[in-house]
Amino acid sequence: MSTAYTYLTDAHLRLRDQAREFGREVIAPRVPRMEAAGTHADIELPRLMAELGWCGVIIGTEYGGMGLDHLSKTILIDETSYASGAAGGILQASYIPTTAILYLGSDEQKHQWLPQIAAGLWATIAVTEPDSGSHVLGMDGTARRRGKNWIIDATKCFIGNAGIAGLHVVIARTGKPGDTKSLSAFLVEDDRDGIEVTQPPFVGMHGFTCGTLSLRNVRVPSTHLLGEVGDGLAAAYTASVVCGRPNLAATALGLHRRVMDETRRFLAARRRKAGKHLAETRRLSQHPIVKHRLGEIESRLMTAERLAYDAVHLLDTGRPCDAELIQSKLVGNIAAGESLRDASALHGGYAARTDHPITRLMRDIQLVGAPAGPDDVQRYRLSEKAVGTDRIQWSADFIRRTTEPLAAAV
Repeated sequence: MSTAYTYLTDAHLRLRDQAREFGREVIAPRVPRMEAAGTHADIELPRLMAELGWCGVIIGTEYGGMGLDHLSKTILIDETSYASGAAGGILQASYIPTTAILYLGSDEQKHQWLPQIAAGLWATIAVTEPDSGSHVLGMDGTARRRGKNWIIDATKCFIGNAGIAGLHVVIARTGKPGDTKSLSAFLVEDDRDGIEVTQPPFVGMHGFTCGTLSLRNVRVPSTHLLGEVGDGLAAAYTASVVCGRPNLAATALGLHRRVMDETRRFLAARRRKAGKHLAETRRLSQHPIVKHRLGEIESRLMTAERLAYDAVHLLDTGRPCDAELIQSKLVGNIAAGESLRDASALHGGYAARTDHPITRLMRDIQLVGAPAGPDDVQRYRLSEKAVGTDRIQWSADFIRRTTEPLAAAV
C-alpha cells in the first residue's frame, strides 16, 4: 500500500504495520501446513485473528468493536491476503454478514450479535443456491411463517466460513417468485436442529472453508427476522456491493502484490550469460523483455491499488459509490489474473511445480472472481450506470441507515 494516499492517517499506517507483522510472524509459518492439508477449516488462525479484534474492525465501540472504517478493513484484508489467500478469505467473508446486521439489524439484534462477532463469533451470509447462482431472485429456498416461528428449507452453496461459523445470515423466499420484495433475511445459529455443513474440495485457499449449508425444517423465532419481511434482496445486495465487492478487491490486491514480490525475487536471484562471447552475466530482471513484463505488472498493480483504496474512502466519507466499489472488484480481479499470467511466463518451468509459491498464488487467485458476482455481472451493473437505468444506490442507502459515520472513527 502506497503512503502517497493523502487520506491515510497514522492510525491506518499503524494498523498496516500490525497486520504486516502478523502476516510475517504468524500466518506465513502456517502456510505450508495449510497447503499440505488441502481443503479444510483452519480453526487456530481464525482464533488468533479474532484475538486481535479484527472481527470487529467496522463494529462500533459501543458493541465492543474497534470502531474503525472501511479503509481499515481493506488494509487488513490486503495484508492478510498477501501472506495467505486463505487468511484473507477468512477475514473478508466475516465482514459481509456483519454489514447486513449493521444495515438492517434492530437495536436488540445489534446488541445481541455484534458484541459476540467482535469477540470472535464467525458468521456467514448464505445467499447463493446451486440452481440460481448470481440470480438472487431465482432462489428456491423458502421460509414459511408458523405461529411465532419461521421454518426454513434451503440449500446454500459456496458459503464462506461455513466450517467455522456460529451464525448464518440466511436469505430465503417468503413471497411470490420474481417479486423484489419476495425475499427475507434471517439470523440462524449454527447449532439449530436441521442444519448440516459439508465442504467440497477446492483447488486453492486451503484453510478457508467455502461450503454447502443445508437447512431442513430449521425453526427460528420471529425475533430472528433481520429487518422486515421482504428486506432479503436489500440485505443481499447491500452486503455484496458495500462489503463483498471491495473485500474481494482487497483480497485480489494482496495476492497481486505477492505475485509481484515473488516474481521480482525470482528474477533477481537468477542470472544468464550475456554480452559478446557470453563473457558476462546479468540478472534476468535486467533483460529488456523481462523489464517490459515487470512494468506491465507494476502498472496493473498501481491501478488496482488506487481503485481499491479510493472506492472505500468514498464510502467512508459518506458519498454514494456503487460504481466505484464494483469497478474496484472487476479491475482488481482481472489485473491480478493478467499479472499472474505474466509472472508464470517469467517463472518458466517453475510455475508448474506444486512446491513453488507462484503455483499457490495461481490456485488462490482463480477463486476470487466468482464471489459477489463474476466479472460479467460487474460489467452489467456498470452498463446500468452508463445508460442511466441503475435505480438504487446501495451504498447511499447503507450510509443513510447506519447511524455513525465510520470515516470519523480513525
